Amino acid sequence: MTNHGVFDIREFGAAGDGRTLDSPAIQAAIDACHAAGGGMAYCPPGDYLIGTIELKSHVNLHVEAGAMLRGSTDRSAYRTVSYGSPERGPAVVMRHLIVADGAENIAVTGRGTIDGQGDEFFGPVPPGQPPTRQWRTVRDWRPDRMFGIRACRRVRIEDVTIRDSAGFTVWLLGCDGVRIRGINIFNNPWGPNTDGITPDCCSDVHISDCRVDNGDDCISVKSDTYLLGRAKACENITVTNCVLSTTGCGVRIGYEGDAPIRNCVFSNLVMTRCRTGINMLVPRHLARDEAANRDFAYIQHGPTIENISFSNLVMDTRCPIYLWIGDAAAAPGAIRNIAISDCIARSQRACYIGGAKHLPIEGLRISNFRLEVRGEMDDGFAAAAPYPYDVWDYWKQQGAPHAFYCRHARGVEFHNVRVAWGQVSGPWRSALRMEQVDDVTIDGLVAGQAPGGTNAPAVHLTDVRGAFVRGCRAEPGTGAFLCADGATSRRIATANNDLAEAATPYSVGEGNPPIASVSP
Repeated sequence: MTNHGVFDIREFGAAGDGRTLDSPAIQAAIDACHAAGGGMAYCPPGDYLIGTIELKSHVNLHVEAGAMLRGSTDRSAYRTVSYGSPERGPAVVMRHLIVADGAENIAVTGRGTIDGQGDEFFGPVPPGQPPTRQWRTVRDWRPDRMFGIRACRRVRIEDVTIRDSAGFTVWLLGCDGVRIRGINIFNNPWGPNTDGITPDCCSDVHISDCRVDNGDDCISVKSDTYLLGRAKACENITVTNCVLSTTGCGVRIGYEGDAPIRNCVFSNLVMTRCRTGINMLVPRHLARDEAANRDFAYIQHGPTIENISFSNLVMDTRCPIYLWIGDAAAAPGAIRNIAISDCIARSQRACYIGGAKHLPIEGLRISNFRLEVRGEMDDGFAAAAPYPYDVWDYWKQQGAPHAFYCRHARGVEFHNVRVAWGQVSGPWRSALRMEQVDDVTIDGLVAGQAPGGTNAPAVHLTDVRGAFVRGCRAEPGTGAFLCADGATSRRIATANNDLAEAATPYSVGEGNPPIASVSP
């Protein structure tokens, strides 16, 4: 049955006719390969209907070009897997198409296709949903996550096409040494929670050369300690040379989990037709234990997100940047030491950078960034943005009427940023708006306020303590370029700015100290 360590699933009884449940035969080939010390479980061309398959140590499940592994719609074909932290709350039971637990040196490779038949598990769009949120309902059940890989070492997924997942597509929980290269993921754009690749509490992860087109976050980096059942950082992650399209986020970092997420590099990414480009969330979240009739802290304080770099990005999104710390989050939850550089972005909403009053965002640097703003704005937040700011604001509101909106932060730097106003309508206002921010550097900003007769300044600083504005240029037609106001604003200084095109270069609010001009 073998040829130099190759175990052909046909020789174990797989029919490949699209009707016979072939997962028992495929599992037999995997088990025999594992028992022999490792090798390849080979899937030749054919249409293989499958339920749950478990990967074993030292086995490569190779899906040949022309082979299709097609997920069954029969619940009985799937095994259940339990996750959770019993000391905190109830177990979470899931069903996966491909599962591994505690294995090492495992792989899924080949030019074939794995199809979850996700559309078979979805119902219609609920009535009354906005055009920007047309997620379909889930029928009575669905396989929760197509790949459920837990506590494994040296995991490799290469070249396969994965389509129509009914939930998360590739979910790795508590794994070390992950390589994902050259895969394609195509899911229903309105399939609920059909995330692409999700390293969760994983370390040493490299994702490259992938195409992800799905209905939720394309790349989602999490630290869900509740599901893993122990604390483990998600760290040392690289993502490069990928094309991402989604009705959710191109890259999401955080939300579920309490463990640190750190030391991550994202480079050479194209994000098209995305709702949000870069998304970081630090919440605290209560869930309901119905059996015990109580609430429990699914997310106790939120993750520490730190040492994250983004570079060489093209983003065509509704919202390129959304960094958020919830008012209920607590230390050690944080967002700090973030660098975003060399970006070309188009947006219909503000880039939102918002910490909590008690937990500011720390150490953000945005450089070599060109932002074109387009689209309609309403007057919901024209007077002031609410606090707390709803994490799901992008579903419900147009948001803050500025190109960049930043508050409750410290150590924020903008270098060589240009804001271009495209076809916009409604009460758009400033290119850069800051409130309750300390230690600000604005260097080489080229901008004006939004067109349409607004009297807002291009740069509006309120209750900003310590800002240096240098080397900036006002666009033709600018009214006021820089305004500093608010009862606590102080230490605002400028140098070497070209504001000849501004009708009013600088202004201050009543009672505020003057803006200082520093000689070069």
